[in-house]
Amino acid sequence: MKEVSIMENLPQIRVSFFFMGDEFNLDDVTKRMNITPTETREKKDFPIVKFAHTSWELDTQKESCKVVSWQFEKLIKLLKGKESIINRICEEYGINAGFVVSVFMENGDGPEMVLTKDIISFLASINAEVGFDLYVD
Repeated sequence: MKEVSIMENLPQIRVSFFFMGDEFNLDDVTKRMNITPTETREKKDFPIVKFAHTSWELDTQKESCKVVSWQFEKLIKLLKGKESIINRICEEYGINAGFVVSVFMENGDGPEMVLTKDIISFLASINAEVGFDLYVD
């Protein structure tokens, strides 16, 4: 009988922070944030113009864990203290800031989907939305 590790049964979670809008200067955002993004994409790079946008993204690694907030807190540590910069960037370029929580799980064995008061407070301070993408095998 095969021994199953606890880590194999845990869902994998990745959290992404992003700026998204019509068109904005990605280099300027990187410079002002003083963080190298995980990925950037310009509107002109999209094959379907109708769904095109420019985005600047910072992701955590996809990791096995049981609590969404653990991954969220990793990004917030990088972004904490930059709230006024984030708000200025959004205002000046007319863009939005947000987060996406991606959960990869088997048989619906999902993580604890709780956002702590500290996370909610940070989200409110930058006027960010949160989306949840669930992938079940």
